[in-house]
Amino acid sequence: MTGAIVDLSRRPAPADLTAEICIVGSGSAGATAAWDLAAAGRDVVVLEEGGDTTGARLTQRDGRMYDQLYMDRAGRATSDLSVSVLQGRVLGGGGVINACDVVPIHDGVLRHWQRRWGLSDWSPEALRPFRDRALADLSASRPDASDETLFNKNNRILRRGTEALGWRGEVMLHNRVGCAGVGTCLIGCPLDAKRNPRFVAIPAAVAAGARFFTRARAVRIEGADGETKTVRVRRLDADGYREQGELAVRARVVILAANAVASAQLLLRSGIGNAHVGRHLSLQPQLPVVAWLGEEVRFFRGIPQSWAVTQFEEQDHPEHGWWGFRVEAIGATPGIVASILPALGAAGKAQMRRYPQVAAALCLLPDEPHGSVEVERSGRLRIHYALADEQRRRYREAAKAAARIYLAAGAREVMISVVPAVTVRSEADLARIDAIPFLPATVPFISAHQQGGVRMAPSERDGATDPEGRVYGTRDVLVFDSGGYPTSASSHTMAPIMTGAHYLSARLLARLPR
Repeated sequence: MTGAIVDLSRRPAPADLTAEICIVGSGSAGATAAWDLAAAGRDVVVLEEGGDTTGARLTQRDGRMYDQLYMDRAGRATSDLSVSVLQGRVLGGGGVINACDVVPIHDGVLRHWQRRWGLSDWSPEALRPFRDRALADLSASRPDASDETLFNKNNRILRRGTEALGWRGEVMLHNRVGCAGVGTCLIGCPLDAKRNPRFVAIPAAVAAGARFFTRARAVRIEGADGETKTVRVRRLDADGYREQGELAVRARVVILAANAVASAQLLLRSGIGNAHVGRHLSLQPQLPVVAWLGEEVRFFRGIPQSWAVTQFEEQDHPEHGWWGFRVEAIGATPGIVASILPALGAAGKAQMRRYPQVAAALCLLPDEPHGSVEVERSGRLRIHYALADEQRRRYREAAKAAARIYLAAGAREVMISVVPAVTVRSEADLARIDAIPFLPATVPFISAHQQGGVRMAPSERDGATDPEGRVYGTRDVLVFDSGGYPTSASSHTMAPIMTGAHYLSARLLARLPR
């Protein structure tokens, strides 16, 4: 079989396609699985709703790039509009639009999954070679903290405050090669300097014979309990706005790798699986904190996230696995920054005039998997999620920690981005954070690491898929993405997802007939 990348908006679609394996989604899970399976001689077709956008087509313009690279034009949100749910819609998936942070799944998390969730095969020893391979795929390394072009002032400020307090922190692993510090990671790298699935797994899969179809929206799976399944696919126009035809993909194995939300959505729309499908969703909402130090920061240049405060993070909590919280520096382009600052009109303009002086961080918390995905009769997707009281407590702790770091670094003013805004100018003001109620739609929470929704478990009493990713009640409809995770795998999910996809692909190959 000859591999290829085919844009269905520009080429006539066949009436139907056949393959041994059909993969829905081309990101960290889908591309990795396609690579492994095609390299083993399997006939693989991959469906991707987004387009193929690389190099100069990544224009660094907020409007166009959020429109083209994100699901729902970056407008996807929970049903009460409290959390912005960011999900890639582009060949290569979330790795095209993330901040390049590489945080492997910790042994303590895997031990927790074994103890609490019965995933005995998911041991640190079993996963180690696949974790090592994922890090090699990503060319994972730590940026040079002495290079001010890359390790920018925003990250140095957070590091300065961390060290002044004597707290623990680290320079984070990343997957950049040839980075020039452009700083627009969240809307794609115009230099193609990310060693993401688009430039590693996908070319290798194509060379091995895998066929990738872009502008291909999978809408339904039929015959899930039969030898041959049919995936109904809608062709989209060049911008991904309109459906303009239909085709069918027939395959023996169907692998869902479309993101935790979208994989659950496709199963629900298809009427596949048990009562656990769509439940146990983790969103890991991130809380923005900004500071002004009376100096130019230009946080929109250099690597957005390269310093993490790990003082309050636990990797082997007996009840939760990964727990606590961490604080990471972040930079972004004007559009998304304006959307998270708690002011409109003239006040909002005044805040944005300070854009070059802003220092900013995100508070990252693992959460209990208590959200859910619903598909209404009309077909409309709804994501339900509400903060728990213990989350509110940890967000207050995290916000106070971030404020203390910035004060120690010399900040004149720290603002917690809530409505109404909470401003801290001294240690005496920290008590104001304790009064933040975190009511719905009063905080610009951002979710970039969705997990769960089709939880793995040894029995269908406790989950939606078995430990090899097979959806209960089906004959080889599998989930390879983060949807299967019973709890948060890591603060950043690209490396864990690739690790899991390599592992699950090996398990699948071991049982498929030759």
